[in-house]
Amino acid sequence: MISLLRIDDRLIHGQVAYGWTSALGVNVILVVNDEAQKDQMKAMALNLAKPNNVNLYIRGVKESGEIVEKFAGSKKSNVLVLVKNTDDALSLVKNSGGVIKEVNVGGLRYAEGKKKLTDLIAVDEQDLSNFKEMEKLGVKLEFRMLPRDKKKGLDDLI
Repeated sequence: MISLLRIDDRLIHGQVAYGWTSALGVNVILVVNDEAQKDQMKAMALNLAKPNNVNLYIRGVKESGEIVEKFAGSKKSNVLVLVKNTDDALSLVKNSGGVIKEVNVGGLRYAEGKKKLTDLIAVDEQDLSNFKEMEKLGVKLEFRMLPRDKKKGLDDLI
């Protein structure tokens, strides 16, 4: 089953590796990122950052819709899916057969041209457009860093 799809530009780090995996009982992390799939050093760093008892798969965006759909039907796998940006999240939502019902937005760093929604989430017009399209597709968005934080929706932050 898919426990959570999370957008976090850092992919795997302490909050994800220990906060989310333990709170959700995750035994698989699926990183969906073309760059990490092609870069062996980045893949090794991600593998070192994950908990020992969790399996890690790193796949490209195009192939991952089908993979997410298969994991959604799995009884043995409890999966945390991580993407780096809203474009990749929207692609997965569109190409995974409707199995993604909720997207957690946890970290999008500030850069020139972006507007801060929270201290750790900054977006541009494309991000907002992607969020709105996900909502039109029936996906619930939640903005929070850690499982213990209060869930906020897009309307709460705009």
